[in-house]
Amino acid sequence: MDLEGKPNGGANGSPAQRPERRKESRHPVDTSAVIYLIDLAAKVQGRILDVSLHGCCIRTHQRFPLGIFRRVETEFSFEGLPFRLAGVTQALYDPRTVGIRFLDMSERKREQLVQLIEEIDEFQKREKAAPALDG
Repeated sequence: MDLEGKPNGGANGSPAQRPERRKESRHPVDTSAVIYLIDLAAKVQGRILDVSLHGCCIRTHQRFPLGIFRRVETEFSFEGLPFRLAGVTQALYDPRTVGIRFLDMSERKREQLVQLIEEIDEFQKREKAAPALDG
């Protein structure tokens, strides 16, 4: 349920089924990711599901051990370009799906993230165009 008591997604509560509240759109990604838990000096493996200029959503391989508003660092790579971004857990969609809001991003990292999102968009355009070329 959302803050108004309305249903906010399916039984699995996946972020893709929720209404979009963000200024920047999410860009689907499917690549391995690591969440470094600052408080616990531990890490959790998973897969990044989507990314925006302000955060990302990660599906972990095991139950996520923290609640919201905990400091983390997220590490992932797309098309060979590595990223490691500081953030805070913003939402727990289910025991294994966590939303992370990026914090303290330098201008250089922000530019890299903008470039990443542009590459994701181009990659998706190529993927959509490929079936049309084959048929």
